[in-house]
Amino acid sequence: MFTTPPIIQDIEMEIIEQSVHAKALKILELWAGFVWLACALDKFSKVQIFLAGGALRDIFGSENRKPKDFDFFIAGPGVEGFLDFLAHHGKLSMGPFGSPRWFPENSPDSYADIILIERFYNGLWKCEDIVDVLNQFDFTANAIALDIRTPRLFDPQNGIRDTQMRVMRAVRFDYPDEPISSCCSLSRPSVLWVRLIHYAKVLKLEIEPVTMRWLLENSRFSGDVEQFGEIFFLPNIEPPFRES
Repeated sequence: MFTTPPIIQDIEMEIIEQSVHAKALKILELWAGFVWLACALDKFSKVQIFLAGGALRDIFGSENRKPKDFDFFIAGPGVEGFLDFLAHHGKLSMGPFGSPRWFPENSPDSYADIILIERFYNGLWKCEDIVDVLNQFDFTANAIALDIRTPRLFDPQNGIRDTQMRVMRAVRFDYPDEPISSCCSLSRPSVLWVRLIHYAKVLKLEIEPVTMRWLLENSRFSGDVEQFGEIFFLPNIEPPFRES
């Protein structure tokens, strides 16, 4: 059976990475907060920064939505100075998961979550790098990251494939039954349950069988939908996951 030689696979991936990087930068440059983020990147050249979340996911899903927010993961020497610089050019607060949320001074209606990899905690193991982080994400289409500096893509859960095939697949179900943060009583499995159903609906993804079975078996979390909406956003939850 014929297989693509590794060198050709590497060339193809490099082309994809360059294309995605160019598209991501174009999106970021339209965001008013990017001027300060770019300055921080220049000032703290040893800080690693990765774009993840919806802004990157939509590139692979061929969506043209304007991002409402951005998710960045940072690591390396200078991360504290990096955050201090952003705080001087906007407002730095804490998001519902307990990570820094930055509202830039020239774009107060938008924000970016700036998450330190070494402090990222989702109830599982301590993260050493971006792959550790992605392997603790909620669903595979989200578990993709782009190194803004290099560029390089990280896709340990085949999220690009699932995004393009329009599949909703949970990364894992073994999150501990504990509150997501000290200021929120919602449990990690409950938040996962709501997010999987909501994003499957709004992104028009077909829920694969293993994920569907877990969702149906844990329909008790439908009682947390209202609280989820108060903390995050109003989710789109319909039968059979929620009684009419």
